[in-house]
Amino acid sequence: MEITALDVVDAIRSTMDELSPMGPDDSFADLDIDSLSLVEAAVILSNKFGVRVDEFELADAGTARAAAGLISGKLTLQPVS
Repeated sequence: MEITALDVVDAIRSTMDELSPMGPDDSFADLDIDSLSLVEAAVILSNKFGVRVDEFELADAGTARAAAGLISGKLTLQPVS
């Protein structure tokens, strides 16, 4: 399953009003997303896409586009049941 940057942006925006101006290539650091918001975003993405994403992975990804690639990669590695 391919997750797009807009999928990630929409998932985060749907719950976190303070990040409504976020775009797919906006740096999380430039948006002043603090560690607590990264934790919240990680939980949102984990629940939405069914793979574990933590705040450190999101910080390392740095943008919604890179986070989408991270999540898509994790989905590819999941065993099919």
